[in-house]
Amino acid sequence: MSFLKELKYQCNAMYEDGKAFWKRRGEGSLLQPLLYILTCRGWHVMILYRIGKILYALPIPVVSHLLKIIFRLIHFVFGTLYGIEINPISEIGPGFYIGHYGCIFVRGNIGKNCSISQGVSLGSKGAGKSNGWPTLGDNIYIGAGAKVLGAIHIGDNVVVGANAVVTKSVPANSLAVGVPAIFKTRQ
Repeated sequence: MSFLKELKYQCNAMYEDGKAFWKRRGEGSLLQPLLYILTCRGWHVMILYRIGKILYALPIPVVSHLLKIIFRLIHFVFGTLYGIEINPISEIGPGFYIGHYGCIFVRGNIGKNCSISQGVSLGSKGAGKSNGWPTLGDNIYIGAGAKVLGAIHIGDNVVVGANAVVTKSVPANSLAVGVPAIFKTRQ
């Protein structure tokens, strides 16, 4: 993708992410929602991720490399302080929401309007034929402590229950629960 296309896409995605966070801000005076947005760790990490994607698409070699080094250092600090690690080579669609912070690892491809909770891992199993990263469709919720591992596909409109361990592909409009996860179609 060209730099200008990446810039436009990531700015639009950042706007959609902001809407997803703003929607969950809670009620109260104007100050309370504003403080929520300013102190929301998931929002900070998503802004950094989107900026990183723009920097990785920058076509100016020397400037690009210097900015990538600075980005990776800031990325490390955010990951250490917040406990949220989003691998820069992941592809995340607009409207991504991180509900809580801590023990979150994300590597893979994620569709639009997805939401994850604390303790979620999206990544590689590290062994066998499915050594790769998951691909998630649109409108997915992944509950607290859930693990989605390997080169699998999670269809659109799927709910992954808390503490589920998903190692096989899940069809669209399903609920996945248990260890190992079993799924059934939702109505």
